[in-house]
Amino acid sequence: MKTITISGDPASMTAIMVPKTDEYHDHETITIASSDSDASVQKTIFRVVDAGEDKWELQFE
Repeated sequence: MKTITISGDPASMTAIMVPKTDEYHDHETITIASSDSDASVQKTIFRVVDAGEDKWELQFE
């Protein structure tokens, strides 16, 4: 399972921008961890969208 570290509350994230060099798939479950605290959540990717500028937008259910 892949882990993405973000600043802030991972539970409130509805979308995250990631580099296109990383490979993600619809319906894949990932862990989102906070760099500010020990909080982390597991979320399932609803859709992977081309966000331009060499980025993917991961949208969550």
